[in-house]
Amino acid sequence: MTTKLKIALSVVSVIYPFALFFAGDFTFWVVWVLAVLWIARGVCSSGFERKLSTLAAIFFIVCMIFRGGFLAYLYPVLVSLAFLVFFAFSLKNEAVITKIAKLKEPNLDEKGVIYTRNLTKIWCAFFVFNAALSLSLALIEDKLYWSVYSGAVSYALMGALFFGEILFRKRFIKNNEL
Repeated sequence: MTTKLKIALSVVSVIYPFALFFAGDFTFWVVWVLAVLWIARGVCSSGFERKLSTLAAIFFIVCMIFRGGFLAYLYPVLVSLAFLVFFAFSLKNEAVITKIAKLKEPNLDEKGVIYTRNLTKIWCAFFVFNAALSLSLALIEDKLYWSVYSGAVSYALMGALFFGEILFRKRFIKNNEL
């Protein structure tokens, strides 16, 4: 997939909650843009990425058929649930974060494997929390709260978890307490 397409999909996905809130009558076109971008990603991808892109495109096409409506507010919920499934299924074998850690540290010791496995579980809990809160906010009438949470707060929480873990790991690896 081209870099420009990745950037466009990322930018539109991030502004999507605010676009839905402020678009009003233009919600259909916001959803249409995401459907087209996901279709393009599917065409430029293969394997798992193609399947994921196809599912996302179908979701947005269904949203277009129903003219946005409540379904359009479920996108952040579905994204969190998709990540949850991906991370949770990786726990059957080698956890996804363990695989990532082994790219940097090929000889990751048993403590590191246990740590990264537990970290994968923490991310799973975060995705459950994020999906539940996004759904709860989508169900209330005032969509401003949903837009602010889905378009800003959830990203801040992800960043806090990500960078907090890095700081935690550096502190405790330094002290050999991991």
